[in-house]
Amino acid sequence: EGSSRFVNKVMDYFSGVKIIKTTDAKTESKLNKVIKEVTQDIESFKYNLSVIKIRGLFAFLPKETSKDVLEKFLKLLHPFCPHITEELWSKLGNKTFISLESWPVADEKKINEKFEKEEEAIDKLVEDINNISNIVKSRGKSVNKVNVYVLPNEKQVYENNLGEIKNRTNLSVHIFSVNDKNKYDPENKSKNVKPGRPGIYLE
Repeated sequence: EGSSRFVNKVMDYFSGVKIIKTTDAKTESKLNKVIKEVTQDIESFKYNLSVIKIRGLFAFLPKETSKDVLEKFLKLLHPFCPHITEELWSKLGNKTFISLESWPVADEKKINEKFEKEEEAIDKLVEDINNISNIVKSRGKSVNKVNVYVLPNEKQVYENNLGEIKNRTNLSVHIFSVNDKNKYDPENKSKNVKPGRPGIYLE
């Protein structure tokens, strides 16, 4: 059932994605890192790990991206969903068969470790918020908003990914710097904030 839901999401995404000429550096970095790792996983017969990474890449894809990104994603997915990827490959306007195309090669110059560290930080925050939210809800309380307290030099990273945090938590999210005099922090969560470890307060 999980695999079926994923395939349906891929089909829905390709029916609505807007193709643009250029791709942002963050997407390029993620794409090339996944190409590199999935290639290594498949060569080592670690198919389960490669599928996890492909699904992670799909979750990262923006609503507007280049045809090149879409094509490379389909090539990665092709060994696992050959019929679906052939159909989507054709819908992108290609006249050839994806099964006859060459495997994508990672451009390691485009892999930016800064973006990777930022992604890890966002993943960790989302996981923490969802875990705390589930605990609160299990006690019969509702959760609608989350206040996040971060160090001043880390605030921009979280603000740049605010939309993703909101989408993955289904909550209204507010980011505060610990030195913000106007922050709402009734339990003084900002007091215990450390590098890479934001404070979290749910309402």
